Amino acid sequence: MSVHIAALNKAKIQLMTKPNTVFFTTVCFSLKHIWDETIPTACTNGKEIRFNPDFFMSLDLEEQIFLLVHESMHVAYMHMDRLNTRNPRKWNYAADYVINHQLISRGFKMPKNCLHDPQYADMSTEEVYNKLPDDLEIDMDLDLRPGDGDSEQLTRDIQDILVRASMASKMAGNAPGSIPGDIQIFLNRLLDPKLPWFRILQRYMQKMAKTGYSFKKPNRRFFPKHYLPSLYGEALMDIAVAVDTSGSVSDEDFNRFVSEVHSILKMMKPDKLTLVQFDTEIKSVTPLRNVHDLSRCKFEGRGGTRISPVFQWANENKPQLLLIFTDGEFRFYEYETNVPLIWVIHNNEGFTAPKGKVIHYSI
Repeated sequence: MSVHIAALNKAKIQLMTKPNTVFFTTVCFSLKHIWDETIPTACTNGKEIRFNPDFFMSLDLEEQIFLLVHESMHVAYMHMDRLNTRNPRKWNYAADYVINHQLISRGFKMPKNCLHDPQYADMSTEEVYNKLPDDLEIDMDLDLRPGDGDSEQLTRDIQDILVRASMASKMAGNAPGSIPGDIQIFLNRLLDPKLPWFRILQRYMQKMAKTGYSFKKPNRRFFPKHYLPSLYGEALMDIAVAVDTSGSVSDEDFNRFVSEVHSILKMMKPDKLTLVQFDTEIKSVTPLRNVHDLSRCKFEGRGGTRISPVFQWANENKPQLLLIFTDGEFRFYEYETNVPLIWVIHNNEGFTAPKGKVIHYSI
């Protein structure tokens, strides 16, 4: 298999060198790649891509790259999740028509005997599916396979991959339009902040500013005759964001939390932002300097919910402000913290807290 691995690695490297492909490569490299002689060509279940080694080696380098991106695009479009009660074969063909046309229009080389028809240009997979006859005469290998295990967890994992891929694409400076339009629309909804963070945090920045005199910023009004200190203000620069990753938080809610953290990083650019993930305990503590750091985070949890470990962490680390994103489905035990606090509560209008500002919003 060493020759097959070498060929696969060469195709991955060559894909990375193509312009405006960071989104595709990030999705592709987030999946496991497995050789499988029991399948005719290649397939994906949303977690991995399986390749028949003989089929893969029968393709030239550009066709191998096409295959990598094609299978990754099935994941990016969440075609497994969108199948629902549709005819699996007809749905697979519709998905192939959509993906193949996009990749050909971007200059990728499609292998022989693959599905392509310009009449389906700019259509969604659902639209193509509705146009295809029920009695399809095409006899091709299906490359969409059902995922194993928890389908909701798989959806959340794929959404996390898409968020990371989108951020990586922006950080790399890829051209507008490098992410397929309908995927970008989905990502915009996923990453569109619902709360006006600049206005919310500006009040705390003003309230918590330390005012004094310093020679670090001399008063230019008296230059050059006198060297006098000037009044300065120190803005809020150390924010901790605690994100509830418990089982009571839905996938949509969780991705909304990610969207809001992304917005704080992008809009406020704090000197220090620490992401704290928790359920019944602190699952991880990650310093975030920019959205690229957020894109690399692995989200953990899905247990119950206890808030006291978050307060214990805050008391030990003393951030200037603690934001807690949660559905509020827990009881207040051992509630002790002197850290300024904002509760961000979604879809739970009945939530109240004995301390801190509570912001309610709905999804």
